[in-house]
Amino acid sequence: MRRAHIAVIFAISTALAGCGHQHSPLAQLRAEVRNNPDSVPARLALADASLEAEDYHDAFIQYSAARELEQSSFDATLGVATAQERLNDVGGAVESVNEALALKPGDPEALALQGRLMLRMNKPAEAIEVLTEALQTDPENDEAHRFLPIAYLHTDQLAAAENAGRAAAAQMPDSVEAHLTLANVLIAREKTDEAETALRKAMELDPADAEPPLRLAELLVREERGIDEVMELTERSARLDSGEGDADAVAAIALRREGRDEEALRRLNAAAMAHPRNVRLWLMLAVIYRDLGEDEAAARSAAMAFRFAPRRRVRAAGADMPADGAAGQPSPDAQAAASAEN
Repeated sequence: MRRAHIAVIFAISTALAGCGHQHSPLAQLRAEVRNNPDSVPARLALADASLEAEDYHDAFIQYSAARELEQSSFDATLGVATAQERLNDVGGAVESVNEALALKPGDPEALALQGRLMLRMNKPAEAIEVLTEALQTDPENDEAHRFLPIAYLHTDQLAAAENAGRAAAAQMPDSVEAHLTLANVLIAREKTDEAETALRKAMELDPADAEPPLRLAELLVREERGIDEVMELTERSARLDSGEGDADAVAAIALRREGRDEEALRRLNAAAMAHPRNVRLWLMLAVIYRDLGEDEAAARSAAMAFRFAPRRRVRAAGADMPADGAAGQPSPDAQAAASAEN
């Protein structure tokens, strides 16, 4: 957020440093708020720093206090909306960002947040409208660039998604996320060579990020490319971040295509033990065991998938109740797992 009051952080830090204090910037900002509890700039500076430190609850408290002190403060109102969104209070964030836009109509930062919230509410058409408006006002708005191609993807406007994805990568050439999004769009457009280039660029930008090698491995498996690089990429991804065992699932697919079912089983078994709530791993195990004629092992794996699969809930008598009144209706994944037992 580009705000004039950010200068308060530097001013306070400089003043305290001159006095020999060695406190952290957050501690310094908290001290300033304690000394000047009615200072809106001090509250906003602390809120911004808390948001940057991912202390979203404290950021919400400070933005809210600043808004109470100055109800017409756009920065405070937008800050409240941002903190609410980070705290997954989507409804509250929508109300707050609407209040911010009432204070400052057409503000691109507020519009970008509104567009992101529309996506979270599964309203991609509305998201496209406000994100486009944000870019018309500020063509260099990173947030709007980041989410516009995703919104187009959700509405199956693939050509527009590609244009937006390329614009985002050009605007943010050092953003791993922008190149990953562009790769997803290019895959949807069946431009796999360019998608591979985008994924390799993302890997180059941040060698410590586990997602680009995983996505590249998925693409190579889809294209039935050589298994050696797939295995190298999945091992690299798992080493950087084990996640939920998704890298092991991709590796298992590649191994099966090479006829190496026993290796696939060993890798999937280890991953399923480490990540028992990943239903996909149990389903894959059930299928392999079934194909190998090991029906008992297939049934056990299917039962584990059924156990951990999320349950769908239906509204009954004005309240959310499990569909069967007790355990709930199995999700499609769980139903597929159950069918593997038969």
